[in-house]
Amino acid sequence: MICIGFSAKPLQAQQIIIGSPEEDSLRTAQLAGQHDLNISFTVRPLELKPAEISWKKVVVKALPLTMITQFNSRRPFGWNDGVMIQARGLQVMGRAGFYARYGIVELQAAPEWVYAANTRYDTSMNWGSNVGGVYNKFFPGQSSLGIRLGAVSMGVSTQNLWWGPGQRSSLLMSNNAPGFLHVYIRSNRPAKTPIGTFEWQLIGARLDSDSTRPYENFHLQTATVSYPSTWRYQSAFVISYQPKWIPGLFVGMTRTLQRYQQDIGLAGGNWLKRYTPVLTKAFQKKNEPTDDAENTDQLASFFFRWVMPKSGWEFYGEWGYNDYKQNVRDYLMDATHAAAYILGVSKLFKSGNSQILVGVETLKQSETPSNLLRGAGNWYVHGGDNGYTHQNQILGAGVGFGTDLQTVRVVHEYLGKPHSILFQVERIVRDPHKTTVPWTDFSFMLQPSWQFKRVRLSTSINCILSRNFTWDKNYETFNFSGRLTAMIHIKNSLK
Repeated sequence: MICIGFSAKPLQAQQIIIGSPEEDSLRTAQLAGQHDLNISFTVRPLELKPAEISWKKVVVKALPLTMITQFNSRRPFGWNDGVMIQARGLQVMGRAGFYARYGIVELQAAPEWVYAANTRYDTSMNWGSNVGGVYNKFFPGQSSLGIRLGAVSMGVSTQNLWWGPGQRSSLLMSNNAPGFLHVYIRSNRPAKTPIGTFEWQLIGARLDSDSTRPYENFHLQTATVSYPSTWRYQSAFVISYQPKWIPGLFVGMTRTLQRYQQDIGLAGGNWLKRYTPVLTKAFQKKNEPTDDAENTDQLASFFFRWVMPKSGWEFYGEWGYNDYKQNVRDYLMDATHAAAYILGVSKLFKSGNSQILVGVETLKQSETPSNLLRGAGNWYVHGGDNGYTHQNQILGAGVGFGTDLQTVRVVHEYLGKPHSILFQVERIVRDPHKTTVPWTDFSFMLQPSWQFKRVRLSTSINCILSRNFTWDKNYETFNFSGRLTAMIHIKNSLK
């Protein structure tokens, strides 16, 4: 028997695609005390329930047909948009597919297509480049093939990942870049132990570059250094722990190491050292010749999230490093060297038939004053590589290379109705150490969303005022960024 169908609710055992409306709804529901408090929301994509193993039938579910249309009037703007690129003009992304399960085997096929007019825009010697022209490309998208063995899953995937507690940004893993090919082994539900619950994921991935595109981590300019043409291998993990004595508190860490394919063998003949160096390589330098000879670049972060449903408060933060520390004394004496952080707080207010969620988040990734004595370089570029990217897009915080961000969000929802409206204000300080002239963007966005039976529509109107644009003194510009998102839920039945 083959059953094909769709439910507007998340499918049992199906992972929720990063950036979908369901993610925000579930996080708000948890804050309201209406969702499982053991789920950290720091290891994503989310999965609500384990699959019921059945060898008697194949279950097939259609995924929503998703179409996103975006327009930038003056210059490239926007992030956390997967396969979409930094471009001016019209841009369209489409996704369709299905989820299937048979016994312990599951398959999700959700390819993505993107088209960008990529029209010319004003550039300077410090920012931007008009290369490549029209961009038209297919990706495997949010696809995966895996098996489930109790509380553990393993397989191969090209899905986007999001690690850490941030809502607007993440230091190490977000949906800013296209999903990348990776093998994984992970928990598929919070694992209960006598001391609390754990969620985790370990991956080995392939990261590629695009010679026709500029790099986000070089201020949308082409690479100034000749790098090896081979792909890069990434070894990374995330782990989140929820202590049983403090409900709603989650602490954890993420770590990633990458090296060019041609350098994998420099770690020696041991298989673990070659392909899981994130588990075998020390967290501090040993002052040995092999420390830097392996051509390995690493990032690591530590995070927390504390949810208090009774009061409607949520606090979270992430602190990361893009370089090794020499020893414990180095961590204590120069804690801000090569560091970046995210801090956030949310509060849920209820009044009558509606609720209002107010959130504030700040991202700091520009160089700290310690760089005057000990340079570390900006985040996502360190040592002899072309940065922490895939398809030239930053894997972590996509707001911009070395950029600081402050966000205030207000979301109003009517209880029991699938409609909402978001108002968001952002201050974006572009790489303040680039020049003595500060470039600051002020973004004002209004985003209403509606649900009409099986069609969900969302539109955003974003006005961006730029002061000292491209770090040119007194150069002020205005950019309009608009987006329309349509999700169509398909219902079929076949027995």
